[in-house]
Amino acid sequence: MKRFFFISYLFLHGIICWSQSIDSTEVVTINKIIIEGNRKTKPQIITRELSFKEGAQYQRFQLDSMFIWSRNRVYRTNLFNEVTFRVLDVSPGLVDIKIDLEERWYIFPIPIFKLADRNFNDWWVNRDRDLSRVNIGMRLSHFNFRGRSELLRLTTQFGFTTRLSLLYRIPYIEKTQRHGLTMNFAFLEAKNLAVTTRDNVRRFLTGEELLRKVYRSRVTHSYRNSFYSFHFLTVGHTSVQIADTVAVLNPNYLGESATNQSYFRAGYQYAWDRRDNRNYPLNGEWYTAGITKFGLGINDDGVDFWTLNFSAAKFNDLGKNFYHASNLIGLISFPNDRSYFNYFSIGFLKNSLRGYELNVVEGSTYFIQKNDIRKKIFSLKQDISGFMPVRQFQTFPIALYGKLFFDQGYAKGFPNYTGSDQLDDQYLYAFGLGLDLILIHDSVLRFELSRNKLDQTNFFLNFLSAF
Repeated sequence: MKRFFFISYLFLHGIICWSQSIDSTEVVTINKIIIEGNRKTKPQIITRELSFKEGAQYQRFQLDSMFIWSRNRVYRTNLFNEVTFRVLDVSPGLVDIKIDLEERWYIFPIPIFKLADRNFNDWWVNRDRDLSRVNIGMRLSHFNFRGRSELLRLTTQFGFTTRLSLLYRIPYIEKTQRHGLTMNFAFLEAKNLAVTTRDNVRRFLTGEELLRKVYRSRVTHSYRNSFYSFHFLTVGHTSVQIADTVAVLNPNYLGESATNQSYFRAGYQYAWDRRDNRNYPLNGEWYTAGITKFGLGINDDGVDFWTLNFSAAKFNDLGKNFYHASNLIGLISFPNDRSYFNYFSIGFLKNSLRGYELNVVEGSTYFIQKNDIRKKIFSLKQDISGFMPVRQFQTFPIALYGKLFFDQGYAKGFPNYTGSDQLDDQYLYAFGLGLDLILIHDSVLRFELSRNKLDQTNFFLNFLSAF
């Protein structure tokens, strides 16, 4: 009996101590928010992303969830390699919040050695690995200009396509940190040009004469009214000049054998972004929708059409290092009859179907739906400080995910156009398996074995996340 009472006492005493030690309902006041490691970044860029503030009161259990999402938002600025939060008890009911940061390297003078084609596989198979189709140059990017998360980028590119461009993005232009501004100016010229499409493959014309010049300018006003909600208003102008040869080979390149086209456009885009990582998300969601008018009635050379676009993506942590990802992308444009230069298509960047890397599928309306089941194989961070003198690169992260995927889509063809009729106006699908290698700055390398509707089995290499 004594043993019974003794064990009961220990059990009850343990329960009481345990409950006292995790008094998650305790109300605490945040005394200070201490930020360390932001040598370049202004404090307001970090505090903008926090769910809590100095002087406010919270129940202690609330801090855990606020830390998770605040940490994700700070990390998603792409300004830091590491972000950690800690609670420092100052006195009963009073705490400090310590935020430790490891800044990334922000200035990148990156040499350009880039294929002119849509992806590596298009170049390897459709272009016979032609090294003359390589662009060279220099891209100078400053990702945290003035310590305010501004982006300043200058691009000079030569080779297959000449490109000169300047982009300046200011995420916040006033004290409330809600309004931003982006300005982009670009000039492109080419002596090698895709003048038409046949059997869902773009056909190029190559010569010594200049085949096309394009001038583009764009100004975007952004408004961030909450942590995850963004609004964008854009006004832009495009001017195109082509050689007579192009107009002869494809009279509809600019329409009615024209050699010049100029037009304005204006659009609105809304985005809700709650992903844990922009480059390779594992948890969260992302939604966007917008409308754009091409041709505003101001010297528009016959350009007059609308587009509606939307995208929805969901990422789930299934536990035990398993993850699910799903993405739906759609575009509707009208009227359908327009020039080849203003065609839309499946097959560029993330508007692609896996298994169809060798094809473009042009259409006035299209839908893409992608699905992944991923399994983390390993994830580690290698210390290379022994031979790397630059502090921001002394830790080399690497992760590997195995996956099964299934993609499906549909594209409604343009009227009286046969360049994409092999894959237009029909249900498309592909499935397969692959590996995703995640490296420094969340860059992605994809190895994928796929089989598509055409009963084609292919191994593809890609340098961009599928989502």
